[in-house]
Amino acid sequence: MIAFKYSKTEGAEFISHLDTLRHLNKTFKRAGFEVKHSQGFHPHMLVYMSSPIGVGLKSYAEYCTVDVDISAEQFKEEFNRYSPKGIKCIESYAVEKNPNFASVITRAKYVISGLHGVNAEEVMAMQSFTVKDKHGEPKEVREKIYSFTETAEGHEVVLAAGNNALRPDAFVKRLAELYGEMDADIVKTESYVGEGDSVATALSDIG
Repeated sequence: MIAFKYSKTEGAEFISHLDTLRHLNKTFKRAGFEVKHSQGFHPHMLVYMSSPIGVGLKSYAEYCTVDVDISAEQFKEEFNRYSPKGIKCIESYAVEKNPNFASVITRAKYVISGLHGVNAEEVMAMQSFTVKDKHGEPKEVREKIYSFTETAEGHEVVLAAGNNALRPDAFVKRLAELYGEMDADIVKTESYVGEGDSVATALSDIG
């Protein structure tokens, strides 16, 4: 079984979660991987993805597990040979069981450029931070903002991910309401499990 980290960039960020799964399955077929299938009337490849990322958000930290007997090195080489533009394997690991990324990933780090005039220390000092839900109602999310700092690239923020996620685009939209409109670019750079362990650390424990 292989767990791997992959990118969604160069236009691939506009591919939906379901269509990304289709692209992954097609890549496995083109690469000639003998992926194990489920049982029943409609067998499907045993592929397990991390939670969806918003369409249009670039990422270098998406994760997936596929039930296939192959070395991690060969998997990465063959996957990248046959994968579509923008979907590339960054790291691969041989694991004995499914890490269940959709459940264990709880935080994600994003680099955001274009946040002109935003004071990160001021934001972190706020006792309340609200965003609007899909019905347009304000929702308190301050506890889902774990860190927010200024960097050479712009700003770096760690937000809740997975089942309790705070979408980075919702976070940026609220910043625009507080500090004025801005043309921000969001890139997901890492994912974490628990209270801050990297996924790589978790995989070394599982493998």
